[in-house]
Amino acid sequence: MKNETVKIIIIIISIISMAAGVFGMIYSFPFLWSENMADLVGAGFPFVSGSILFGTGLITLGLVNKK
Repeated sequence: MKNETVKIIIIIISIISMAAGVFGMIYSFPFLWSENMADLVGAGFPFVSGSILFGTGLITLGLVNKK
């Protein structure tokens, strides 16, 4: 595969990863304000996972687009 094709594939995968991270954070955000401890723990893990996905996708985009 050509170098440009691999670069485009990496960009698409990182954007999908960022979108999945944002979706996970938005989906679990209302449960973070619950009074039930099970809801807090159940929503905390997806929120942290979503932020990690978003952050790694953002770092990957920055590294790929660096000149």
